[in-house]
Amino acid sequence: MNIPELLAVAEQVSRRQPAGLAAYKPANSHPEKEPRVFDFVGMLGIPLVPCHEFPAEVPAAFFSIHAIKDAELPTRLAKFIASGRPVLLTDGLKEELAGKLDLSPGNVHVLAVRGEPKRLLDLPQQELDRLRAPLLRPLGHNLRAPNRMGFYPFADGSWVIENFHDEPATVELNGESRQVAPRGWIMHWK
Repeated sequence: MNIPELLAVAEQVSRRQPAGLAAYKPANSHPEKEPRVFDFVGMLGIPLVPCHEFPAEVPAAFFSIHAIKDAELPTRLAKFIASGRPVLLTDGLKEELAGKLDLSPGNVHVLAVRGEPKRLLDLPQQELDRLRAPLLRPLGHNLRAPNRMGFYPFADGSWVIENFHDEPATVELNGESRQVAPRGWIMHWK
C-alpha cells in the first residue's frame, strides 16, 4: 500500500456513515475470556459498528461478554430478541445469561469463542456463510467469503472488502463474484 492510496480511502470513509451490526461495549467493561473478540469477529466478514450505549434501535447487533457490565442487559436484550431482529452473541455471554432470559429464538445466533477468540479465524467458509446470511440481510447485503476477510459497508451503499490472507481470495457480494488480492482490498464508492 502507499500513502496516497491510504489518504484517498481515508477521505472517502470520512464522508460516509458506517453500517453494520452494533457492537455493544459498555464503558469500563472487561473482556474476561474474550480479549480482542471485536477484532476477530470483524475478520469474519461481519461488519461491526462500535457503541457504548445499548443499541435498542438498530437492525442487528453483536453482544460479547463485555455487555454483562450492563445491569439491565437481560431486560434490554430480551426486548431486542423479541423484536425479531438478528442477534449475535458469544458463548461466554450466553453462559452468563443462562436462566436469565430465553436465548432459543431463531434470530439468536451464538458464536463459539470458547475463551479463545483467535480460534474464530479457523471457522470454515460454509459455516461463516450460514452465520453471516441472517445477520447481513437487514443491512441489505449477502456476503459469501472465506475467513479473514473484512467487510465494511456504508449507509450510502458504498463498501470496502479487505483480504487479510497472504493469498488471493474470491468473494461474492450480493451475487457478484470478485477477486481480492493478498493483503489487499477492493472498494465501491457511491
